[in-house]
Amino acid sequence: MGGKLIAVANMKGGVGKTTTVVMLAEALAADGARVLVVDLDPQASVSVCLAGDRLLGEMIVRGRTLEAYLALKLITRHKPDLSARIQPGVSLTVHKNAPLSLSLLPSGPHLRLVEREILYELTERKFSMHAIDERLWTVFQEDFVPLAARYDYIFFDCAPGISPMTEVAVRAADLVLVTSIPDFLSTYGLNAFVETIWRRSGRQASHIAPRSEPHVLVTRFQAQVRQHQRTLARLQTEAGSEDAGFRLLETRIPQAAALADALVPADGAPPTFSAKYGAHVSNVLIPLVAEVKELLHGP
Repeated sequence: MGGKLIAVANMKGGVGKTTTVVMLAEALAADGARVLVVDLDPQASVSVCLAGDRLLGEMIVRGRTLEAYLALKLITRHKPDLSARIQPGVSLTVHKNAPLSLSLLPSGPHLRLVEREILYELTERKFSMHAIDERLWTVFQEDFVPLAARYDYIFFDCAPGISPMTEVAVRAADLVLVTSIPDFLSTYGLNAFVETIWRRSGRQASHIAPRSEPHVLVTRFQAQVRQHQRTLARLQTEAGSEDAGFRLLETRIPQAAALADALVPADGAPPTFSAKYGAHVSNVLIPLVAEVKELLHGP
């Protein structure tokens, strides 16, 4: 069996996507999996969290980024090697006296500009919007999906909103995690996200209809905050209805300084996985890994 594709997305920013990708990718790697993280966000947050400023800067200068690959592939029509842009052994976290098996395909600050230039270029070449969707889908199937033969899990840290590459990744993923803080603004766009990606595809019977329904993961949860309690209860009720359009994970990611600190690249001796996440290993990460694996592989 090939590896599984996991897209972590939301139309809203600041809802814990990158935190979720980093800690879940490292937790699965600590569980013995080979993990690749693909950064689809031009803010490059997960890239800098994993690689650090120096290594990421070197990769950007050398053209070892996602946007450099896309520009060569779709704008100048070269045949770039996607694998050459993957940085292995990027995590400085160690587990059982060995570095985690975690690789990174980073993005840089020009990803959004490159995505726009791709649309302009293909439009100039008389591609319709449907044909552009098909071209991006073909590139993803030919170059990204085969990477699943080398990794057990491939994470796509998606940009806020729905960029062209985000939409392709979400449609191709075996599991879509929609991270959301349980408050009014963070959950406001959930229905729009479901309508845009899932229900619209159903009406159009698109050949790139999503493979997986969205699963909402509650992040930065504060049990003592009344709005969080009410919003969580509402999400639970909605997820239980037949026409909800999404499912709700049982695991909650708490608001915790330790999890925020886990995003800061290590300075000094590499931290151990257990020291980095502390009590959250048993309280959050082990249950989350178990829940994700059950969704992907069955009980």
